[in-house]
Amino acid sequence: MDISEYGTSDNVDPIIKSCETYGLFKHIVELEAYGMTVVPPETMRVADDFAQRLREAIIRTCELRNDVEIGDFRTADPPMAKTRQNTWDLLHEDDVFVEALLNPVQLTLVRWLLGQSAVFSGHTWIIKGKDGHDLGLHSDSHGIPPGAGHIAHMCNASWICTDYASADDGPTVFVPGSHKFGRATLTHETNLENTPFKTFPLIAPAGSLALWNGAVWHGSVKRHKPGLRVTLVQNFMRPYMRPQHEYDRTTSADLIERYPELGRIIGKPLYPYEDSQNPAPDRIAPFMLAGRDPYA
Repeated sequence: MDISEYGTSDNVDPIIKSCETYGLFKHIVELEAYGMTVVPPETMRVADDFAQRLREAIIRTCELRNDVEIGDFRTADPPMAKTRQNTWDLLHEDDVFVEALLNPVQLTLVRWLLGQSAVFSGHTWIIKGKDGHDLGLHSDSHGIPPGAGHIAHMCNASWICTDYASADDGPTVFVPGSHKFGRATLTHETNLENTPFKTFPLIAPAGSLALWNGAVWHGSVKRHKPGLRVTLVQNFMRPYMRPQHEYDRTTSADLIERYPELGRIIGKPLYPYEDSQNPAPDRIAPFMLAGRDPYA
């Protein structure tokens, strides 16, 4: 029996079918149980050189924006203060960033968590060197109060651009099931050295996608290996969440024409209105539907 074939749920049926097409049911279970999942490159259906292209585009953009020389990521040791500047808003830097955003396997998982109307909010790189600082446990669902419901309000989809082989790589760590706590971490829970909660590390080869519910508690440990850890972090939100950048107003028509799915994921058909004096009914309806159906 295939319930999705009955056509009784207009929004969730296509997501279920996509999960079957891409073999994602294990990852759906992990998202529900643990709050995060790691999808290997072969399941993501990316080209063999995708992680390399994405990594090189991040490094090249960082060098140009911040007047810093990085070179070979395996041996590089640039000043970390330089790599943490001007890290956001990368779509127009290289088409590989658009490819990373529009990967259909990724969008299936994003829409499982956030519904069909999920909107791209922003993306940034993380370039982490040896002995860089660790990051305490926190939630990415900023501004969502405790008890805000069982649904995910936002999610993080991070492309792993260098191997996360062990704890020495300085990976992200997670508290399994913490998305069900319904709140952010308290002050005494954030320190990874003495938090009462068990964590597990993100271990994955380059080209993998790590995706998690924004409410799951996570942090990162120090890197002890030479070279750099390189990651592209992408945030997606339900349409009622305020985006970090108004991509619907600033993305060029040429880029949208070349990548039609881009118009949808940056929220072009949704609020805000282009003309506040003449509200467009076709922009109101998707918001109303998303308020009733978590898969809309």
